[in-house]
Amino acid sequence: MFDLGSRSLSSEKDLLTSEKDLPSDKGRTLLRRLRDLNLCGCQVAVTREQGVVIAGCLSMDGPAESGVRYLVRLADGAERRLEIGLDGARMTLALVGPTPASTRALSIDMTCDQRGRACARKIGARVLPESTNSRELEHFLRRVVRALAG
Repeated sequence: MFDLGSRSLSSEKDLLTSEKDLPSDKGRTLLRRLRDLNLCGCQVAVTREQGVVIAGCLSMDGPAESGVRYLVRLADGAERRLEIGLDGARMTLALVGPTPASTRALSIDMTCDQRGRACARKIGARVLPESTNSRELEHFLRRVVRALAG
């Protein structure tokens, strides 16, 4: 039994169904935080044998609402552009390569849980959009990269 103040939920399923779409202002805040993080030189293990490096934000000068772009270096040295955007209550993710065939893209539902965290269940990521904790934001960004590069 989960205690949520005046409401009690009897199962985890009830807790999950109590989530609502991520409000647009929280989505924009999350994009701004991911842009301002400007993660550089961060190694991300995609599998046991394969890793990539997040090599900095490419969209520092632009409005985050237009999307956030990071440079990602693959193990073989090839470079890709990670693009993160919002389309309503969905987060659009793409790892853009030199050709359309080398591009990987996802569109995932974004919800807001009882604690106010932005949740991307499809990739197992969640974070408070207002967070200024670089470790929490880095963890979210790592989940995004793993979902596309794995």
